[in-house]
Amino acid sequence: MIIAKRLVGKAISTWLGPTGDAARRAVATVKERISGGASQRTLDFYIDIADPWSYLTAQAVSRLIQAYPVELAVHIVTPPASDVDPAPVLRPGQAVRDAQQLAQYWDLEFKGTKSADPGMVRDVGTTLIRDRPAADQLRIAIDLLAALWAFDKKKLGTLLNEHGAESHGSIAPIVNANYAKLRKAGHYQAGMISYKGVWYWGIDRLPYLEAELARDLGTDVAHVVTPRPQSDRGPLSISDKPLTCELWFSFRSPYSYLALEQIETVLAPYKIPLVLRQIAPMVVRGLAVPQVKRMYIVKDAKREADRLGIAFGEICDPLGKGVDHCLAIQHWANKHRPDLAMAFARSAMRGSWAEARDLAEYVDLKVVVERAGLPWEEVRAALEDPEAVKVHTANAADLAVIGLWGVPSYRCGDFIAWGQDRLPLLADRLRRHALVIPPVSATP
Repeated sequence: MIIAKRLVGKAISTWLGPTGDAARRAVATVKERISGGASQRTLDFYIDIADPWSYLTAQAVSRLIQAYPVELAVHIVTPPASDVDPAPVLRPGQAVRDAQQLAQYWDLEFKGTKSADPGMVRDVGTTLIRDRPAADQLRIAIDLLAALWAFDKKKLGTLLNEHGAESHGSIAPIVNANYAKLRKAGHYQAGMISYKGVWYWGIDRLPYLEAELARDLGTDVAHVVTPRPQSDRGPLSISDKPLTCELWFSFRSPYSYLALEQIETVLAPYKIPLVLRQIAPMVVRGLAVPQVKRMYIVKDAKREADRLGIAFGEICDPLGKGVDHCLAIQHWANKHRPDLAMAFARSAMRGSWAEARDLAEYVDLKVVVERAGLPWEEVRAALEDPEAVKVHTANAADLAVIGLWGVPSYRCGDFIAWGQDRLPLLADRLRRHALVIPPVSATP
């Protein structure tokens, strides 16, 4: 059984390898040529009016089409469907908080302070469903969304009068049809750009898209979105108390694996203690992760792992007994050997995501346990500890309290974020905090 899973892991690694995206681009190119469809150099950009990330991405796309001679198609879509939106109540608030942090770090604008006003969203929709040239549509969308997130109803009314509007009843059929096209094309949420069959999420994946555009066009990368100058990101305290960084993670999350491989480097200059808070996978917690989402996540995680120089691709899904084992061991390590708790988390993650180790089997489990320096016999005796379930359930409840549900998530002072992509933002906030309160020096 273990040998078979190793072989499956190698097959997955091959599928995820450097030829994967190239093959998808080639297929997209052939389809376009056969169908006589749109230009091969077309950016398909999907906007959800109520989605802050869509507004940030729209600003980036506007700069992209100025820097690179490419075609553009703009699609106004609904919020994500229920099967891919596990926390529809929490998501809008988190989106605003995240967009605030992103805009502050990157050279982007966002004035939102709370979820979008539903009436204003509908009004914006009446104008954006109108048929017009894509460049005009993008420009108008940016203006409308700026007024929407500033809650400037007077400005919005002026823009609606200027650009015209359809009836409210005309919105749903168009945005629903566009969302169906998005799902058929292979994705599930807005704020996305598709180019030659490959997906790029907002500003987080913009460097990959720019590299591809520059390669296709034989030009230099323009770097259309860059961090604001540090002079604009000066001193800013995140707490008046000694800092601790909490990291919520799941053994079934590839992004958690990437975060665990990086976070100690982020915290080390400031000597900030790390608290590991393991939780069960989303599907175990009753949150949907359909195939279209799983497929995108694993491909995207591979792309990020390659950028970061982290081994990834020979995968053995630990869902089930493998996750149960890891949660129990993590609880034991946190309690009895906190000095080795991170070593175990990283060893187990590497086993699942880079070595195709089956952590449901004692043979492979023992390898990752002993590699972390933990005593196998003591750990094995703790695998059925009922206290472990109580702890990871409590950790998940605490995550919901701060408005999050996915992993990896962090809380450090007043900085709260979700995603391994947010580690640069955490590093920046710690840098700014240190300008106010210098880090504690090492004990002689």
